[in-house]
Amino acid sequence: MTRRTKIQGTSLPWWEEVLRGQRQGILAESMRQAARLGSWGYRIGVRGREAAYEKGLLRVRRLPRPTVCVGNITVGGTGKTPLVMRLAADLLAQGCRPAVLLRGYKRVQKTARPVLVRSPKSIFANVQEAGDEAMELAQRLPGACIGVGADRYAAGSMILKQFPVDCFIMDDGFQHYQLHRDLNIVTLDVTDPWGGGRLLPAGLLRESPEALKRADIVILTRTGSVAPDRLSVLRAEVSSLVRDSGSVLESRHEPRCLMSLADAKEIPLSRLKGKQILVVSGIANPQAFESGLEGLGAEITGRFRVRDHGGRPGEVWKWVSRHQWQGQWVVMTEKDAVRWAGESTSRDLLAHAFALRMELVVSSGRDIWQNMIKQLAATVPLG
Repeated sequence: MTRRTKIQGTSLPWWEEVLRGQRQGILAESMRQAARLGSWGYRIGVRGREAAYEKGLLRVRRLPRPTVCVGNITVGGTGKTPLVMRLAADLLAQGCRPAVLLRGYKRVQKTARPVLVRSPKSIFANVQEAGDEAMELAQRLPGACIGVGADRYAAGSMILKQFPVDCFIMDDGFQHYQLHRDLNIVTLDVTDPWGGGRLLPAGLLRESPEALKRADIVILTRTGSVAPDRLSVLRAEVSSLVRDSGSVLESRHEPRCLMSLADAKEIPLSRLKGKQILVVSGIANPQAFESGLEGLGAEITGRFRVRDHGGRPGEVWKWVSRHQWQGQWVVMTEKDAVRWAGESTSRDLLAHAFALRMELVVSSGRDIWQNMIKQLAATVPLG
């Protein structure tokens, strides 16, 4: 017999629900009107800042190693972190020694100085100091260095003083003009590529789509989530905005296995078929995550959603305790697991808890991707 519980919690902050039209009424419409006016001011600020860097009024600093930027033009999850993981892993496989630089978004313990999260051999920080994205990368990328800090140049310089580094990968840096980059890679989520078509605060665009002209490579992410005809239309739109239409690649997020939160063992995905599970998530697109689990044959009997990067561990596990029957599996993302499955979590709760391990796979334009990796490997000062 299937037991079902309602979806509890929310994945979107209230302001995003207003912008997306999910909240109605006089107050919500008034806020949308005010936000549209605010977008004009935001547009002026964006253009003025870009012009100041172009004319040399604001300083751009350069690290003494090749630097690759991975970014986007909207707020929210577009697959940047999985792409950074793919890029770093491919460079490691070529014998390179990459260092990843992150802002450390939503970390609890913020410091003026950059934080060394991991060296090639050891992890030095916790999730409160590093943030969930940096910790996920630290766990998945042995051999790489990872640093966080608002000043990415300072973070890179700190790492370079302590460890041999061949190249830097700047996560979420497309608008971080302060640091010079040798290659710009932009991710575009095909399920919501243009963020409602308006700049912040009326929409979710950080920059207008025309900003893609600065990109060397554009990677369409989550391409398996839209129909082929919609993907073709979007690809044509993007190709008209970039300098080289051949630089538009496609990718998919593919599940690999489940990771036991109790002992870090890999569990084959086939074990999900026909299993009734609870799903907890604090990500930008919980529907895609849940649909992926259902596509693997799981039957979701309860869903607990909190906003992206949100949710206190106690709140999450309290909900699990109320809705889980004996032996029922609980599944979350690896990013959520680094926040919610800490040392203070009881072994009983973790005994049937798992994280779904995903990988980004370049599905179209693999030759372009592989050539880029080889060119980066050939230009770094190895040795």
